[in-house]
Amino acid sequence: MAWRNRLELVLHPVRLRLILELVKGERTVDDLQAAIPEVSRPTLYRHLRRLEEGGLVRVVGQRAVRGTVEKSYTLATEQLILDQATMAHLSREEHLEFFVTFLSSLLGDYARYLAAHPAPDLQADGVGFHQHVFFLNEAEFQAFVRALNHALLPFAQNQAAPGRIPRLFATILMPLEITSNSEMTLGGEKNPHEDHHREPDQNL
Repeated sequence: MAWRNRLELVLHPVRLRLILELVKGERTVDDLQAAIPEVSRPTLYRHLRRLEEGGLVRVVGQRAVRGTVEKSYTLATEQLILDQATMAHLSREEHLEFFVTFLSSLLGDYARYLAAHPAPDLQADGVGFHQHVFFLNEAEFQAFVRALNHALLPFAQNQAAPGRIPRLFATILMPLEITSNSEMTLGGEKNPHEDHHREPDQNL
């Protein structure tokens, strides 16, 4: 698929939300409707069909439910990969649209967690969201990425099983542009770390 056609498929708010949900695993339309309740069912079907026709989503199963056929969808990840050459064609607005949709998906996940836990115990549930700034040169940054991948890979390969709770781990990693109004100094006059939530026994 040509890069522009792929981008036109992905860069739509509803289709990007669908992709972000399908990244988490196989989903039915009922699953997707529960995750994105503000989008009508006919609209979900229409955009799923577009993604399927474009080769970004595939049907991996179907079963009879109440006289209809319920399909299960998954991502065709080999078609979804946007390489550096493709990303180079994105405008600033398109990059921002990707990012805003990613944040919207996180917000929806957290809202559903709170809806399911009216009196949430963040510590018991292992919930936290943190912001931390590292000062790294290029070699240190590459070492950081390798160490992080090494730590996560064994757990990322886990399959769903009894007793295993799906836990969302989302990352945002980017250089921080320091402005005159938010200047950080090495002398400690301003703290480069900000935690939006941290329980006493939870580390980074």
